[in-house]
This record gives sequence, C-alpha cells and structure tokens, in this order.
Amino acid sequence: MAAWDEVKAVLLRLRDEQPDVLMQYPMPEVDEGGVPPFAITMAPWAAAIAEELHQQFGDDVELTVGALPYPPGRQPPSPSATAPPSGLLDPQEITAELDGRAVVRSGHTLRHGLLVGNLTRQELTIATNGQVTAVVVDPRTGQAVGGFAGFQTLAGVFFRVAARTTERIPLLIGTASFTPELGYILPSGSWGIQVPLDLAPDILTRHRRLTPVLPLTITA
Repeated sequence: MAAWDEVKAVLLRLRDEQPDVLMQYPMPEVDEGGVPPFAITMAPWAAAIAEELHQQFGDDVELTVGALPYPPGRQPPSPSATAPPSGLLDPQEITAELDGRAVVRSGHTLRHGLLVGNLTRQELTIATNGQVTAVVVDPRTGQAVGGFAGFQTLAGVFFRVAARTTERIPLLIGTASFTPELGYILPSGSWGIQVPLDLAPDILTRHRRLTPVLPLTITA
C-alpha cells in the first residue's frame, strides 16, 4: 500500500490545486485494489506535470497525456480508433457551418456551436450525447490529427431539425494531438475540423456522416 499511499497524496493535492489537470484517475477515497501500475490520464497541456509524476513514481503509474501515452515512445493507440468515419453529408440535403469563428488555445477545449441546416422536406434527427465532437484535421491532407481526449457521457440526446430550418447543436472542439510527431498538443496555426453526425431516422438506425472541413484557429 506504500506506493498507493504516495500516489493518493499527490492525486489529492493536484485535485485541490489544479482540478483541470486530472481527467481520469483512481479515486483517492477508495483504497481497495490499490495495486500498481495506477492509470492516470491528464489534460493535454500537462506534460510537465506528467514528467514530475514519472520521475517520482516510475512504473508505478501508467500515464496518459491527452490522447497519447507518457513518456514518449510508449505504444500509442491504433490510428483507426481516432480516424474520422467516411462519407460526407450530401450538401443538397444537409448543410453544416460553425456558429461564428472558432478560435481555441493550444492544449485546451472550446465549447462552440454547429449550425445544421435541413434542406429536405422531412424532419432530420441527430443522435448525440448532448453535443457533437469535432475531429481536427490537417486541411492540406484531410488526415485526422487531433481532437478531444477525455470521458464523455453516453446518454442519448436527440436534436431534431424541422424541414427547411436550421438548428444550433452544441459542439466540443479539443486540441489534444493524436499524432506522436506533433507532441501532446496541436501547435498554433490554421487547422480544419470535421464533425461526425449520427443521423437517426429511428431509435435503432444510425447513419454516420461527416461535415465538410470547417476552419479552426489554434493560438499559442
């Protein structure tokens, strides 16, 4: 229990002093099952803090910073897990644009809005967990390079867009890197985002489609 007691003390301190740094971690209030390695996921901007934990606890902690393992060199997740789905929205039926300019600080998260227009004569239903989540892409290649890394609830929330109308859907934009070559956070610059939309004609059916690439500015 000695290792867990030390890790628990650090988790309690971080949770009190920097509550945004910890994304997923063993609950300090529960001592059962306190056997290393302890899995801790930290915010994308927290690589320096992850280095401190790595230096202090070594193999007793299994660290993830944003979407990537820490320290660098550990096996990253399969690229297929983060690649956006294929199939674009039909622009003759459904349009999608940002509700204003999207600007976010590198390593941080932006809560924005996606304006979805229904050009058809039938109601459009979009299945979400209360929001839709963007994938950041390289606008030159279309390759998925980053996005939001963290836990999201799975509760079903349906947005309905009446025929010939437009509705705003809450949009989550993260800047964690999915690509080890870019580091743990996406660098500042001009990027693109695509948003997977789960079109739900009924409770059992889903058709996943991608928005066109929309502009994103990441600042330092």
